[in-house]
Amino acid sequence: MSPSRKKTTVEVEGRDLTLSNLDKNLYPEFTKGEVIDYYVRIAPVLIPHLKDRPATRIRWPDGVDGGKFFEKNAPSHTPEWIRKANVPTPGSASGRDSLDFIVVDDLPTLVWCANMAALELHVPQWKVGTRGKLHKPDLMVFDLDPGAPARIVEACRVA
Repeated sequence: MSPSRKKTTVEVEGRDLTLSNLDKNLYPEFTKGEVIDYYVRIAPVLIPHLKDRPATRIRWPDGVDGGKFFEKNAPSHTPEWIRKANVPTPGSASGRDSLDFIVVDDLPTLVWCANMAALELHVPQWKVGTRGKLHKPDLMVFDLDPGAPARIVEACRVA
């Protein structure tokens, strides 16, 4: 087995997760293992922003230099302990009226997403209750993506 195909099992807050391809480059300077480590370190700050919100994941299985795809519906291999919320998706390209979104409420779910090369986690401005009820929006987000000739410094000034 090549080094990039090796799998390792870790325990994260009482959940066993099988991580794979930890030495695969997801960014030019960072491997999947380093991305997972980063997610673990920022989890105390990140998870409160994700909690109770259905997540659309943008996955980059071949890294940022490869292709990406949007994933809203929880894949069939999603562990049973990951919280899912059935959310209406009118006008969905899949033709379905609703999809089962993953809700990133805890560190094991965040690590699972990172292992799936979900480098972007997008959540709505509203929450979903524990029994699936959709709540009214409770925050507003401004997405400031600078483009040339602007830099992130100018975006910070605008913010």
